[in-house]
Amino acid sequence: MSSTVDAYSEKDTPTACIKRVRDLLAKGGFASYKPILPLIFSLNGHPFTLERVDNVSPGYFPFETFYRTRLPRRTLFKTARQVSKSTSLAARGILHSLTCPYFKTLYIMPLYEMVRRFSQNYVKPFIETSPVKELLLGDESIQSVLQRTFANRSMMIFSYAFQNCDRVRGISANKNAYDEIQDLDKDFMPIIRETLSGSPYGLLEEMAGTPKGLENTVQGLWEQSSQAEWAVKCTRCGHWNIPALGHDLDKMIGPHRDDLSFDNPGVVCARCREPRSIFPHTGRWVHAYPERRWSFAGYHIPQIILPMHYADPEKWGTLLGKREGAGNTPINVFYNEVLGESYDTGSRLITLTDLKKACVLPWPNQLSEALAACDLDSYVARVLACDWGGGGEEEMSFTVYSVLGMRSDGKIDVIFGYRSLTPHDHVREARLAIGLASKFKCQAIAHDYTGAGALRETLIVQAGYPLGQIIPVAYVRASATLRPIQFKAVTKANPRPHYQVDKTRTLQLTCNQIKNGWIRFFQWDYHGVDDTGLVYDFLALVDEKIDSRIGKDIYVIVRDPHMRDDFAQAVNIGCCALWHMTDKWPDLAGIAHLRAPEELLTAIQPPDRTPITDLL
Repeated sequence: MSSTVDAYSEKDTPTACIKRVRDLLAKGGFASYKPILPLIFSLNGHPFTLERVDNVSPGYFPFETFYRTRLPRRTLFKTARQVSKSTSLAARGILHSLTCPYFKTLYIMPLYEMVRRFSQNYVKPFIETSPVKELLLGDESIQSVLQRTFANRSMMIFSYAFQNCDRVRGISANKNAYDEIQDLDKDFMPIIRETLSGSPYGLLEEMAGTPKGLENTVQGLWEQSSQAEWAVKCTRCGHWNIPALGHDLDKMIGPHRDDLSFDNPGVVCARCREPRSIFPHTGRWVHAYPERRWSFAGYHIPQIILPMHYADPEKWGTLLGKREGAGNTPINVFYNEVLGESYDTGSRLITLTDLKKACVLPWPNQLSEALAACDLDSYVARVLACDWGGGGEEEMSFTVYSVLGMRSDGKIDVIFGYRSLTPHDHVREARLAIGLASKFKCQAIAHDYTGAGALRETLIVQAGYPLGQIIPVAYVRASATLRPIQFKAVTKANPRPHYQVDKTRTLQLTCNQIKNGWIRFFQWDYHGVDDTGLVYDFLALVDEKIDSRIGKDIYVIVRDPHMRDDFAQAVNIGCCALWHMTDKWPDLAGIAHLRAPEELLTAIQPPDRTPITDLL
């Protein structure tokens, strides 16, 4: 793999480079831009190449697929930090502009500072130091931070969309390229995608980012993609090493050695654990879903497969230190930033893994399937729970219905769920509530009584549903009630009797029951980042500590502003209603098989001692 700089045309004059590039472009038909990269780009004073070149290029071989002339409609790079993803995005964008006249590429990032850094630190140097600069730029070319144009009238446009995506409305593009997509609101993507609706090339999207939690935008996109991993075959035992969680990623990280080099990498075979047995530059991409390769290709690039990390003893030692927590590095940060893997964090009330494990009921979330497969008579109580929505692009709030049933052992099944997209059509939503309650033979309707819930309740009652079988619920702040749910009689301020529910305590209780397998759901209904389904709403619940300014912190449950929580609230309301109706509140200690030992109880209060309460 090692070679001299001369092989990459460092001695060529700009005129010679221009002639060779023009000849290559005129011939056409080449499958990859790889041969012309060093003729067009200069990186750190040397010709830019994907190959390893001594003292010049560490080697970027996993990115070779990114420089093919045939590309998938959508491409995702799920990467660690410091693997040259932004360099590749910039180079690919310039190549596309050079080879396709009048081609418009729109770059979108969350923040303006990201846009400025990408445009000034990556795109601008590639253009200004290019040996074929006069081939790229014309007399009228614009070279500003937010727009760069080329001699053939191609254009690169840069924008940002953190709080909203209004800046991109009205832009016409042929390709959208996203960087740092993990910090971009996934709900903005359909709006941004409309910039491509008039393009003769159809949908062309390139996305790159470093993942965070399992509920992050990157992970959602990854699950839709072909999920390609860089597989490396062991030269000794023949094992194909796959650097991904759930495969060989952790076991491929070898111990610290002072003699690391390109031919003596820090990675080892996950099976035989022998050093110098696997060489990442000999690997190849293997798609978990090969049928998606040309529609949506996804590539995972951790640091451990790139020579700049595995061939440097100092960097490898730093990597190993981070794994052990050096520099206060949390384990989720290590997996995110170093290994490019999504990893659950503790700020959410419940994890994606917990939710998937709870989706064990044998039917999908479809009305006909649920009615056919579910034995309604097996439940001692059934309830329809409604969380009424207000709509709006910012609130992302829609009405959600949830049908729940409690079994004789106290376990609760979430039988069916439905999200209504017409939150301001109160008559339709009241009709839906009556229809679902009828089909599933629900003994009660529990609903969020605050706000527009009162009007919908009036419609339901006037339609003939018994008022006594309606459970109106109003959320209250933590510690405002002695019990999780408490009946409130009629007052002058509130003429309707209702139930106050402690939001924080009950959501914690519901999520705990899900983790313990006492609340079960229909089949996992996630269909991708554009259709996350209903169960995914639970990931929007975040535990937050608030300083009360009187010496005592208050813990509250808030909603992630970029996610919906409507289904989670509907399920919580339904669970509270069932627990209250049946008087079967969860025995958390019993479920966890937790009991104080008799010797401890005896030590606390010996039989012959006067109880301490009698002495007070």
